[in-house]
Amino acid sequence: MPSAESISCVVPIYNGGLYLEEAVASIEAQSWGPVEIIVVDDGSTDDTPRMIAGLGTRIRAFRKENGGSASARNLGMAHASGSFFAFLDADDEWKPEKLAVQMARFEHRPELDLSLCGTEHWWIPELQHEAETHSSLLNDRQTGAFPTVLARRSLFERTGPLDDTLRHLDLVEWMLRVKDVGGVVETIPDTLVRRRIHHTNASRQRGDQEIQDRMVIARKRMQRRRPDGRG
Repeated sequence: MPSAESISCVVPIYNGGLYLEEAVASIEAQSWGPVEIIVVDDGSTDDTPRMIAGLGTRIRAFRKENGGSASARNLGMAHASGSFFAFLDADDEWKPEKLAVQMARFEHRPELDLSLCGTEHWWIPELQHEAETHSSLLNDRQTGAFPTVLARRSLFERTGPLDDTLRHLDLVEWMLRVKDVGGVVETIPDTLVRRRIHHTNASRQRGDQEIQDRMVIARKRMQRRRPDGRG
């Protein structure tokens, strides 16, 4: 493993203290290190600040006005010291080998900028009826989520920060910029992320906002591709 490299793990959170301890524990359980854990409270209005304080010196914590997960991730990266960035939502978990498996790919392919992996889903007990009905509809090889990402800091220096005007599709928009700058991306077959399905998943609240975000993304990409930069 490239021993000189370090990974900064950014955990955005908004009113999500219930599962935070488990998320942080899954980072601490990683077989690869060193790892820096940065938790960014996106203006929570419940007891999340108390839950964060309970983690003590295990993490670096920051708080900001509510602006969405993209702005929280951007703040975390701005304070990060690692040469690699990884992201974990506060209600999800990583398998213990997640970072080690992905870092091995960067060692094998020095030109690699971004590694993605697969996701598996599991439902809280209160939603077992939903699991029995809908589990076959979710793709456990899904890679379109931030917890699957491990990226070089230098890639973000080329693309710029995440678009914090988007509430749900900031990863989609950023991946288009990765493509535009010629970023080298690899999706590995390993399923290394566990996504918890519960009552307040952001995906349950998208609705019309996702349609609006897709229109914004398409318009901004067209502007970037125009020689004069105009829409």
